[in-house]
Amino acid sequence: MRQGGFGLLLALPSTAVVLAFAVVPMGLSLYLSLTSWSGLGGAEWVGLENYWGVLTDPRFLRYLRHTLTYALFAIPLGVVLPLLIALGIHNLKGAWAGFFRTLFYLPLVTGVVATALLIQALVGLFPQNPFVRPETVLPALAAFSAWQGMGSAILLYLAGLSRLPRELYEAAAVDGAGPWASFRHVTLPGLVPVVSLVAVLSTIASLQVFEAVLFLTRGGPGDASTTLALYIYNTAFRYFRMGEATAMAWLVALGLFLLVALQRRLERGLHAEA
Repeated sequence: MRQGGFGLLLALPSTAVVLAFAVVPMGLSLYLSLTSWSGLGGAEWVGLENYWGVLTDPRFLRYLRHTLTYALFAIPLGVVLPLLIALGIHNLKGAWAGFFRTLFYLPLVTGVVATALLIQALVGLFPQNPFVRPETVLPALAAFSAWQGMGSAILLYLAGLSRLPRELYEAAAVDGAGPWASFRHVTLPGLVPVVSLVAVLSTIASLQVFEAVLFLTRGGPGDASTTLALYIYNTAFRYFRMGEATAMAWLVALGLFLLVALQRRLERGLHAEA
């Protein structure tokens, strides 16, 4: 009993932190999503009216389409491109490997704001700026985000590659497997958990994209690059409709939960086939 009580005592500080900064704010935000509140004064209870209003709002549906279009470009780039780069770095020797690790991680360290300003200055030198054209702005934002955030994915892939047993490659070589066959039957199956993790992180980042849109396009041209996160921000802090904005945030969170659950189920299916 004393040991159990001592364990509970040790767990109290971390439990209090989780309650204070996670559980309680989530509960308050859920309550706020069921009210009409401008940010000042009292909140008026409206029940599910905010959720119904959001789901029937044509702007929400349009910006959801923008977000999904962005994700269709950003997720494959965020998963495949770092894998190809990690494979190249993994085959390098000596100082070159460390140099390229640092090179690709540098944009992540400098932050979205600094890299966005750099990209704005660079694309401004060319007559065709993809960030000011409605048909190219979402793919351009996806490419920027993939480049800016690929450093962490590369490191995850490199960690996964370093754990693959060399004996498997030697056995594949004895069986006459070439580079592509070795990648398909040894490397890729061994990296399934890492690929799944990177895909989940890329999905979450894609559906929550905000800073890149805010600093590169501000949702333009027109509203061609306005995403759900930017719409939630504008609804809350420009139009002061806090209840509607919180309801939108909960709907986005629910969508993320369902997508991540689907990805995890697909991962288990791949493991079962392997």
